[in-house]
This record gives sequence, C-alpha cells and structure tokens, in this order.
Amino acid sequence: MEGLRQSELRSLLAFVRECYAFRTAEPFEHFAPRLVTSLARLIPAAHVTYNEMYPEKSESHNCTSSAELGTAKAAGLWQEHMNEHPIMVHVLETPDRHARRISDFWSRRQLHDRGLHCDFYRHYGIEDALCITIPCRLPRIIGVGWHDDRIFSERERLIADLVRPHISQAWHNARMIGRLQGQLRMLQQGIENVSAGVILCSGRGKVLFINAQARRYLADYFGVTQQTDRRLPADLLLWVRLKNAELSKNDDAPFVREPLACAGENARMAVRLLWQDGANLILMEEQRYSPRAGGLDSYGLTARETEVLTWIARGKTNQDIAIILAMQTATVKKHVEHILQKLGVETRTAAAAMALASHGRDETR
Repeated sequence: MEGLRQSELRSLLAFVRECYAFRTAEPFEHFAPRLVTSLARLIPAAHVTYNEMYPEKSESHNCTSSAELGTAKAAGLWQEHMNEHPIMVHVLETPDRHARRISDFWSRRQLHDRGLHCDFYRHYGIEDALCITIPCRLPRIIGVGWHDDRIFSERERLIADLVRPHISQAWHNARMIGRLQGQLRMLQQGIENVSAGVILCSGRGKVLFINAQARRYLADYFGVTQQTDRRLPADLLLWVRLKNAELSKNDDAPFVREPLACAGENARMAVRLLWQDGANLILMEEQRYSPRAGGLDSYGLTARETEVLTWIARGKTNQDIAIILAMQTATVKKHVEHILQKLGVETRTAAAAMALASHGRDETR
C-alpha cells in the first residue's frame, strides 16, 4: 500500500493533537461538535457525521458538519434506513472495527438499488461513505463517517484507520470527565446545603470554592463581606499560612490538631484546616451556647465554670470544650476539677446530671 504524503502526515498529527486537546472544563456535549469539525479538516467531504445509534430501536442521535443533514427530515430518513447500511450490518455481525467504505460492500449500481440511496442519500449527493466505530457497550453503536459524491481512496481509509484508536480514546476521556463533572456538581450542591462553612483555597489564599454558610461566617466572625469569592480575609490567611508551614513538616498528619477558635455573641466558631499538596480545605463549624447551666448559682460556680459545665452536660470532651471556649485543654481540666469539688460529685456524668436536672427545674418554674 502506498504510504502517506508529508502533507497528510502533518494533517494526521494535527488531528491527533486536537483529539487530546478537548477542554476538560467543557461538558461532554461539546465533544461531538468539536470532533466533527476536526474530522472535516482531516479528510475533505461534503458531510461529516457523529452518530450514537441504537439499531434495535432504529434510533440515532446525530451531530453533522452540514446544515442539510442536520434537519429533522434527514435525521428521520437516516433512522429509517440505518439498519440496512452495509457497514452497520458488518459491525453487528463481526468483531471487525477497521475503517470501511460502502464501496467495499456494494457497487454503485447496488447502492442505487437500495432504499438507503433512493430515499435518503441521493437527496444529499452521497455516493460513498467512509466510517469507523468507537468501541462501546451494546446496544449502542457510536460511529463517525465522511460522506461524499465520490469514492473514498485507500489512502483516506488508511488515515481513518490510523486515527480510529485516538478518536476512541478521546471519546472515553471526554465521557469520563463528563461523569466526574456531574458528580462534582452534585457534591457542590450538597456542600451548599450543609450546616458547616466550607472553603477550598490555594496556599496563597485564592478562593476556589466557598459555600453560602462560609460567607456568613466570614461576615459574622471576620467582618468581611466583600470579595469573599476571591481571597481569604487577611487574619484567616495568616493562620492558614502558619498552619501550612507546620503541616508541611509532617506528612502523616494533614489535619490541624488545634483549630482556630473565634468568639461571637452567644456562639463560638471552630475553624479546621485540611492541607494536601498545596491545597487547603477550611471547615467552619459554629456552636451556640447558653451562658448558664441551670440554677446552680448556690454552688458558687464562676461564670467560666458554668460555661464549662454547660458543655459537659452536652457531652463534650475537654478537648472539644477547649476549642469551643478558646482555652487550653489543661485549663479546661482544672475547671472540671473545681466543678466536681464544688458540686460534691466524683464524675463528669454526675455533674452533667445535676446540671440537666437543675436546668429542667428552672424551665418548669
């Protein structure tokens, strides 16, 4: 077989580059139009098509390079006659997926005797088609084809065969990216509905994603309402950079053990950071509290001890309370010791029970 000319090799290489240059940020629906445009440059033809076909149902979803084949009438004629197409029959009956032409199976006279030509092709000046298929799961068949009023050459069939695996790989890549984009959209929608604030940002503080709850927390606790979709507030960014510096020294512990505690009116917020490969995921959780733990004033608890007891009654550990109240864990431990002494009990559970019982009595008064 005669080899390819240099100009054909350049066109072939350009097409392969285009195949793998489809924008990953684009939806899968953009793949077919871009592919058809590239195919039309590779092998000149009156019509270039991309078809997702279901032979059992005589159904096809098409993308074409020409307005004539893009009409509802042309689509209907194709669905009516696609199952008699000789390449379709060949694909269904054999495992062969090499590039094939109608002229490999029928002479021109045989083509003209078929309904495919009489009812369809002759209206659009089609005398031959060069087609390849993309491997996929039956009953769907995906094919691309060039259609013209001339017989396609052996050289053009060779070109089609050479690009066939690249088209197949590009299709599967685009399909996979499309699925991942759909899953990412679902994840983002879910994150928007959670109670925690979520921010994804770069090491320099550029915001890549932020949900509505995080915007509210930035306004309430950092006083920032402008450009929250672009950059972290200066104070929060400084904390992130300090923690990144600490975490980069220890690859085994990406989670920050000591969250940033921010105080608000009757509430506190804990800011946690997950760092990996230069990306930062910030989680912001607000915890509201009541400054009193029922009617325990007669036991001589200080205001701080009352706060600590309130959180003990809610099942929080010393470490949790330290985060909520922006204290050291050792300080919380000391407060707990004093609370147990003043209440005359030996365990946290007993102290919590007293707090809950006292709170219940207050509510019934």
